[in-house]
Amino acid sequence: MTNITNLFGLPDALVRAVERDPYDNGGADLSVTKLIDSPQVNILRQAHEAEITVDVTDMIPALMGQAIHLLLERAALPGALVEHRFFAEHQGWSISGQADWLHPQARTLIDYKVTTVYKAKGDPAWDKQLNVLRWLALQNEVEVDTAYICAIYRDWMPSKAATEAGYPPARAQLLPIPLWPMGETKAYVTRQVTAHQQAALGQRVLCTDEERWMTPAKWALMQHGRKRAIRLYDEEPKLSRLPEDQYVEYRPGTYNRCQKYCDVAQWCTQWAETHHDTTNTTPDED
Repeated sequence: MTNITNLFGLPDALVRAVERDPYDNGGADLSVTKLIDSPQVNILRQAHEAEITVDVTDMIPALMGQAIHLLLERAALPGALVEHRFFAEHQGWSISGQADWLHPQARTLIDYKVTTVYKAKGDPAWDKQLNVLRWLALQNEVEVDTAYICAIYRDWMPSKAATEAGYPPARAQLLPIPLWPMGETKAYVTRQVTAHQQAALGQRVLCTDEERWMTPAKWALMQHGRKRAIRLYDEEPKLSRLPEDQYVEYRPGTYNRCQKYCDVAQWCTQWAETHHDTTNTTPDED
């Protein structure tokens, strides 16, 4: 079991609420959340669960999400499935996924997210999650033609909504999720299950750049006294002459999840190798 700390002296009731997370995947080999995530992270978490330490403050967003789901159970409509878990067998493994709200007659699936305004532009993980849930529902003879994320923004500001173009107009909004052809979804599920099965057998399945939330390396055209780049380049620019107050700055690629958000990075050989390479390599200079 993961070790929960309380470094900021929060009330015991909050700590207990975090510790007593009722989540249960129903005994499946993989939940949808784990299926769409890195097999390597999943295996490392299993191996080092007793050594992982997380502070209660880092669990607050998840706790807020759970609270929203509890409240929404009050608003179930006749015929709708609320917090309903689907199961399916695939390649000998059991896959499960919980639909927050699914109306079989309307063929509509909605997943609720307590999130940040930054995510208003969408999240590839949301697309994967809802498309796999749609596939799971179909295995149980429930069809879905429309899917949404109901985003509830915890950092929404009325002042920005009134002045910034593209800012969410309200504290919550429905974001449509593009649905993949079912054949593509099945192929994706097959690839992911295969990768997780290989990792479970001891094969080394490396995290992809997407799973590591990679920001590619850039070259920035800078101006003295200015913090923001004038322009960013994917490759080193061939600029023969620059004004005296301008210069080119190399910005190494970063693996944001590995550096800041992965709770098993300290046991990950891939991150150790990458971190060694990036800390011992500098770009060539003319």
